[in-house]
Amino acid sequence: MIKYRSIIGKKRVLCLDYGDRRIGVAVSDIGWNIASPLEVLETHGAFGRLFQVIEEYEVAVAVIGFPVSLGGETGGQQAKKVEVFANKLRELAAKRGVEIQIKFWDERLSTKAAQRILSEDGATGARRRRNIDKIAACFVLQGFLDYVNLSLV
Repeated sequence: MIKYRSIIGKKRVLCLDYGDRRIGVAVSDIGWNIASPLEVLETHGAFGRLFQVIEEYEVAVAVIGFPVSLGGETGGQQAKKVEVFANKLRELAAKRGVEIQIKFWDERLSTKAAQRILSEDGATGARRRRNIDKIAACFVLQGFLDYVNLSLV
């Protein structure tokens, strides 16, 4: 975690929960302690807005939720799509001169946790669909932040 020590307190972490139709977006606080849901983007044409968010929030690390089975296996069609998305983000960042680290992070059960939170909150079907992806991204990001902070102890 030494590689992160120098940017904590200076730059933020962005989390992207990539899906075929939508991308959930969450962002950390500057101290890398708290994840907050930010927005949901339509997958098609999302890169322009993602780079606006990266600039606006001064992001140094993009955590991308990576599909992992309950048994811990990776791979499959969705994992390939996530890798293609990450490679495109990396390529566009390089072309734009944007320095950003891209890190995959286990997204297991993040959607289930988001569904539970929205259900307990009394969210209706439409409100759930609008918010579930950014809440799931928030869960993935909080897991990453907790891991980094525990590793620094």
